[in-house]
Amino acid sequence: MRLSAIHTYPVKGCRRLDHDVAGVEPWGLAGDRRWMIVDADGVGVTQRETTRLVGLHATPHDGGLLLRAEGHDDLAVPEPVGGEPVAVRTFRNRKLPVPALPAGPAADAWIGALLGRAVRLVWLARPTRHIPPGDREHDTGEQVSFADAYPLLLATAASLDALNGWLAEAGEEPVPMARFRPNLVVEGAPAWAEDDWVGRR
Repeated sequence: MRLSAIHTYPVKGCRRLDHDVAGVEPWGLAGDRRWMIVDADGVGVTQRETTRLVGLHATPHDGGLLLRAEGHDDLAVPEPVGGEPVAVRTFRNRKLPVPALPAGPAADAWIGALLGRAVRLVWLARPTRHIPPGDREHDTGEQVSFADAYPLLLATAASLDALNGWLAEAGEEPVPMARFRPNLVVEGAPAWAEDDWVGRR
């Protein structure tokens, strides 16, 4: 059994980065999903609704991000310092918002021009607290970045093979591992072995 791939997604919903090694923090891999693009309602934008996100390359740069896309000049985005946080949500049906810092109008305009819609880029300054500003009642103490639910998403190659076997039997096309956007991919373990690993150290 071996760890065959390590991935982070600096901007939620955008292209992944591949790593040989990665630091682990209480809220997941270092640099994973600390940034997110949101719509006018503060809801995270996904590739399902905005396919142009596929063309956005975001890489760590001097503590912030470097944004690249074909046909656009590169843009360096510094990590936001200070400023008023805004309430954002990773999903439209998620009631509990998260306070995040806006990256600024330059980043918003650059990404908006790429996507063809009004958006904002935000940064999660405190991934250890998922509560709206001033709302202590909903302070759960969860340590999660902009990931959908958990600090780390782990998948095994055998489980994907099993899933694709079922899809083939049903006459469906196979799905790639990238569809699940995992952080860690393990080879050499039996299918569904990861179900018994959850919560273990």
